[in-house]
Amino acid sequence: MSVQADGTEHSTDVLQIPRPDTLADLASLGLTLAESKQLLAGVQQEIVAAQARLHAALRPECRHCGATCRIKDYRQHEVATLFGQVTVRLPRFLCAGCGTTEAGVDWPPRVRSTPELDRLRAQLSALLTYRTAADLLGQMFPVDAGLDWLCPRNPAQQ
Repeated sequence: MSVQADGTEHSTDVLQIPRPDTLADLASLGLTLAESKQLLAGVQQEIVAAQARLHAALRPECRHCGATCRIKDYRQHEVATLFGQVTVRLPRFLCAGCGTTEAGVDWPPRVRSTPELDRLRAQLSALLTYRTAADLLGQMFPVDAGLDWLCPRNPAQQ
């Protein structure tokens, strides 16, 4: 749940987990690994969406004339995070004064993954083979980026 600037609350359901009411089956105790990955990915997407909404509220000044820019349109950016692939909806701005298009406020160009995921990939790659490191990441975290940082697999080998 998040509280907006005007005091309103916003909440989103990210996962429904059906469980029996008894503990007779030990396998139904707590979350499974698959459910926890799905939960983390859903929470990550919601947090990123909230951050993107706050980012979109920023209005840059034009670098050419200094006038305030307004939103022209939105572009989708896919970013791999440790807790799943997320889509960031970033605004593009149009200057009200001179008509120049601005790409956004402080968004790094050509970003494909978060620094945290990049560091973990590098650390695991130093200790393990690339494929083993990717498999380990895929087992432990909801990393959708799995093998995209490696050479693409040949579909005939799968």
